Amino acid sequence: MNQIINSKPSILIVEDNHLDILVLKVLLEKYFSLYIVTNGQDALFAADEFAFDVILCDINLGDPNMDGVVVMKKIRENKKNMDLKIYAVTAYADNIEYLIEQGFNDVLTKPVIKDEIFDILNGSVVPLSKDI
Repeated sequence: MNQIINSKPSILIVEDNHLDILVLKVLLEKYFSLYIVTNGQDALFAADEFAFDVILCDINLGDPNMDGVVVMKKIRENKKNMDLKIYAVTAYADNIEYLIEQGFNDVLTKPVIKDEIFDILNGSVVPLSKDI
């Protein structure tokens, strides 16, 4: 397993929508080292290969065989990732309870709002200043 060499905490972003990727990059890249993949297979490889502090995983990845729930469960099969914070990112706010029951630590709804994402990440990685 490889460490991502950086003084900033690392986040694996699993997202297939380029606009959503851009929003997350704008919000997070100043404070975190970001590793971005656009499909479930690449997410599984990255999670096995590198040690991340947090994963943000879109639910609808455009693959009928591997949505975000499947990705999260497969990532958690690896012992090193059992306690890793994995957050669902979805446009479907009515699925929050289901996603938590499936094993996500919490859920971010789209459109992602700066205060919400930092509230969730605060304490998961490092305490962050409220003036971010």
